[in-house]
Amino acid sequence: MIDFIPLVDYTPFFNYSILMLVLIAFWQCNTGIALHKNIVSMNAVWGVLFTLLLIFYMGLRPISGYFGDTINYAKGFYEIQRSSDPFIWTWGTDFLFYNLHAWFAKYSDIHSFFLLCAFIYVGSLWLAMQRIFKSYYYIPLLVIFSMFTFWNYGVNGIRNGMGASVFILAMTYINRLPIAILLSIIAIGFHKSCLLMVGAAVIAWFIKNSYLYLLTWIGCVGVSYAAGMRIQNYLATLGIFGEDDRFSGYLTGENMVGEIVQMSMTFRWDFLLYSGMGVFVGYYFIFRRNFRDEYYHWLYNTFLITNAFWVLIIRAAYSNRFAQISWFIMPIILIYPFMKQRFWQNHEKILGVALLVFYTFTFYFNIVKGQV
Repeated sequence: MIDFIPLVDYTPFFNYSILMLVLIAFWQCNTGIALHKNIVSMNAVWGVLFTLLLIFYMGLRPISGYFGDTINYAKGFYEIQRSSDPFIWTWGTDFLFYNLHAWFAKYSDIHSFFLLCAFIYVGSLWLAMQRIFKSYYYIPLLVIFSMFTFWNYGVNGIRNGMGASVFILAMTYINRLPIAILLSIIAIGFHKSCLLMVGAAVIAWFIKNSYLYLLTWIGCVGVSYAAGMRIQNYLATLGIFGEDDRFSGYLTGENMVGEIVQMSMTFRWDFLLYSGMGVFVGYYFIFRRNFRDEYYHWLYNTFLITNAFWVLIIRAAYSNRFAQISWFIMPIILIYPFMKQRFWQNHEKILGVALLVFYTFTFYFNIVKGQV
């Protein structure tokens, strides 16, 4: 366990480390060397080292309420450890996560378990970016690490983070369907919210009209603003997830009872603005710059579908947890065109400015406001 860093400084240390890396990348872009082969090779090596450091830093964190649900998972872990019942594989919601949780409680320790979780969460993203961008993966991976919710889903929303990362990896195997399907099942086994990501990806694969999805997203914004609570109340009565009523509780606000952090169930203009960044970037490159890349179109359409679902329930308690389903995909939407095609004579400098713009929301929430 890493216990030589004070708890109050643990998350800020990560945030300021990412800020430093973003500024270094901006300097590389501004001087025009970011995409030079020697710099790309150097960054690729550094990307491996930083990913490993991050896995250990995140996975060996102290067990503390400073890290949200870390403490709750630990309590459940210790209860299983104290129990005399043998480990038995069980099937149910998020079965893969909870079986790993129980197995490690019986045969290992809590720090090894969280280290494995961090390895799956961060390692899957590293491999996905390496598969998409090859040796140029470092800047796209940095964009993912610099998203304002990245750290939170490694130490708090752990199941969701693991599932989404594995699904993003699955999306890189679209030409090898057996692997993609297996990874998708694993993702759903970590967190059932990945069902929405899988469903959206399947729809986007067969219906490829990005303009249709864009209009649908805009329409969902208007409908949600005008009748959002009525939509949420209706969805809450459907029992979409069967006996698991947590989804309904978020829609109605009942799940906030007893929570330390109380969220205002209002129209989240801030989160909509953040999502709008991904919507606009995809629109700009596809429709204004005529960027013809079938894989990017598929990613963008999947993002629009998942984000449109969140827009409809934007007033739900902790609605960022639903927005995150699409936000996991958004970093790739933001950076992909920059890494695949040169659009401007001073392409590297514009890339550098884009990195700072993408990081602005994170800088405000994680450093200026100091939210965990």
